[in-house]
Amino acid sequence: MKKTVLLIVLSLILSLSLLFSSVSFAFGPEGDSSENIIKYRQYVMTAISNHFKALKFLATGRISQPDQWLPHARSMVDMANMIETAFPPESDFGDTEAKEAIWENKGDFNQKALKLIKASEAMVKLIEANERDKALEQIKVISNTCKACHKKYREL
Repeated sequence: MKKTVLLIVLSLILSLSLLFSSVSFAFGPEGDSSENIIKYRQYVMTAISNHFKALKFLATGRISQPDQWLPHARSMVDMANMIETAFPPESDFGDTEAKEAIWENKGDFNQKALKLIKASEAMVKLIEANERDKALEQIKVISNTCKACHKKYREL
């Protein structure tokens, strides 16, 4: 009984200290500083790149893990779906390789992101159908899709 009361009192003290402390936990727009948006965007784009590199490793036979093709392809679809929202207004300055052209041509940029989504979805379908040769060709399609966007919208 004493332990229960002590736990309740400690929980109450901890809750009140968090409530009245100067520590701020931001889980929404108030935490979306330009610096944080840029970092997050870089993590998203790096994740896409890493899943693509893993797919290339698998597709070219450098590693034999056929059961891992599909999770990487699906992850590319998921991550590519985040691109459009990873480039909100006012996040075009700071430590970023993103060119101003993204915000000047947001419609075109979003279309290029959509092409990556579609190319990645096609890869998922090819893997699910066990179409290895076509999946190898789709690697090239995805690569060219990325390059076309980077050429126009990324400082290299």
